[in-house]
Amino acid sequence: MFLSLKNRMSYSGKMLLDRFQRRVLGRVVPISQTWVQRPAKLDGMVAFLNWFDATNSVEETVEAAHRDWNFRFRKQKYFPTSRKRRISLEIGFGGGRLMLAASKDFVEAYGVDIHNDFARTSSFLTSQGCEGFKLFHRDNIVEIESGSVDYVYSFIVFQHFDNVDEVNFYLGQIERLLSVEGVAHIYFGKTDAETIDVVDAKSFTLRDCSLFLNPETMKNLVETQFTILDFETKLEKKSGSLAGESGQARIVFKKKEKMS
Repeated sequence: MFLSLKNRMSYSGKMLLDRFQRRVLGRVVPISQTWVQRPAKLDGMVAFLNWFDATNSVEETVEAAHRDWNFRFRKQKYFPTSRKRRISLEIGFGGGRLMLAASKDFVEAYGVDIHNDFARTSSFLTSQGCEGFKLFHRDNIVEIESGSVDYVYSFIVFQHFDNVDEVNFYLGQIERLLSVEGVAHIYFGKTDAETIDVVDAKSFTLRDCSLFLNPETMKNLVETQFTILDFETKLEKKSGSLAGESGQARIVFKKKEKMS
């Protein structure tokens, strides 16, 4: 199953049309609504997966998922090594590719997102033999039991939020959901600006990045609620490649120990 030339061309056309409508006609759709509505309008599984992470086939998606999971999470320090690994939670699961990889390491793989085509994510995961997964809408994340998650992770997602309030929302939920020994590993878009850069809806184009945090700003947000375990601001753009620096930074943290 491959992304056809027609679909690749139509996507480029949609980008140009979206840019024209926003910047010339002034037809502004809120950034979050773009992520909510667009996936369900795409034709075919590959186009759906390609929206969240560039790919030309289901096979390419699966291969890239395991490569990213191993390089960005599994092989990193503080990845849970206990045999009691129960539940992982991905913030922004998209098409489900990283949940597929996570399901090999955890009894249950949970995911939370805002888009309106969970059925197609479920179809992808099921087609790859994934079992024990659960998908939650962002507004229903409260359904996940407090203290039940051993590993919260997110990759190329926080950079697509449209305001820092969403970062704070998820930090609050992570604090509620993490088990006593649980760990969170979050990648975020970085900026050299003093604190935060937010792209306005008129300047935004389809799936571009929209929220950039000064790494120290993100660090300050996290350490008000958590103990920081690892913090890295210079990352490789691609696993095993020296071709450029990533536009992301990463931060790993756990709950603060309660004072006796």
